[in-house]
Amino acid sequence: MPLIKLNRINKGGEILINSEHIAFIEVEGKSTTIHLGDGLLFSVEETPDAVAAQVEQLAAARIANGILESGVAANRD
Repeated sequence: MPLIKLNRINKGGEILINSEHIAFIEVEGKSTTIHLGDGLLFSVEETPDAVAAQVEQLAAARIANGILESGVAANRD
């Protein structure tokens, strides 16, 4: 379960969100709103680009870890 850590605006503090549940991201005024399934939404301090970068980084890390664990990278010698 790939979790990203974001900073909430309304209630303050950090929140961990499962990146696989993000439906879409929008900007409302000065805040970014993350829309999840089942009508859940959170207003966060991060920009949409910063959220997308975190999700992309997690996806790339999962792929790299999968390649390393499979042994494919070690067999290239």
